[in-house]
Amino acid sequence: MQESNKRSVELTHKRVKTNGVTLHYVTAGRGPAVLCMHGWPQNHREFLPIIERLGDRFAFIAPDLRGYGDSDKPFDGYEPKTIAEDMIGLLNAENVDRFHILSHDLGGPPSVALAYLASNRALSLATIETPFFGLSFPGYVDPRVTYWHLGMHMNMDITRFLVEGREDQYLRHFFRDFAYNPNAFSEDDVQFYVMQMRQPGNLRASLNHYGYIPQMAEQTKELTRNKLAVPMLAWAGRRSFGDHCFDCAKAIASSAEGGVIEQCGHWVFEENPDFIVGRLNEFWPRYS
Repeated sequence: MQESNKRSVELTHKRVKTNGVTLHYVTAGRGPAVLCMHGWPQNHREFLPIIERLGDRFAFIAPDLRGYGDSDKPFDGYEPKTIAEDMIGLLNAENVDRFHILSHDLGGPPSVALAYLASNRALSLATIETPFFGLSFPGYVDPRVTYWHLGMHMNMDITRFLVEGREDQYLRHFFRDFAYNPNAFSEDDVQFYVMQMRQPGNLRASLNHYGYIPQMAEQTKELTRNKLAVPMLAWAGRRSFGDHCFDCAKAIASSAEGGVIEQCGHWVFEENPDFIVGRLNEFWPRYS
């Protein structure tokens, strides 16, 4: 990480009631709006390396999605379309009409749903290290075949039984095992996410994002019967999803660009922030 490119950006913490849940989110920066949708086991904090580098050119809105962090943790509503409706309500509360979408990991499938449902408002969609379920193009492999943790986390009660009381050990392994650089996460970040996972209801609720993978696959299959008109950017780390993300983007979107980041794992924003910031800073201005 090249610290010289980072800038001090003030975060404003907010809450909004939308679609039956209360979401915590942060806003920062100025310029065209970017809605950020994080993955597991993180929250809005994972986008700080991007916000710190691009906050002088873009206005970021980064929520804790339902089930995570300081947002509500309901027992249902984890389908991509429902989460997309959460985001539309949040954007309406912020009086944002047009916006870019930036997502990572399991924030990706609902970000695709949002791009379809709000296609007249979405300027672009950037999916980073996103597993795509429910597709069927030649060469497509369902991520559940390749990645051990997807099937395990879908069995939410077993995962809770194994992880509760061992959150520190499990997350430390999770962050290191899916990284190219095993030291990509600072100790402060590790402890922050351990604290979050230990909050009442957080482990149970956040695992719903895996438990709903069958519904995720069905909704993605339904949505992608028609090509996505919103321009799409898809990058992944060589040591993680590799070609999967860009291949899927080319299959579902009329306009797709991206590729594979060498010497990088799943945690792109922590492992190689300057690379992805450079790509986003080229991509977003073309559609703002």
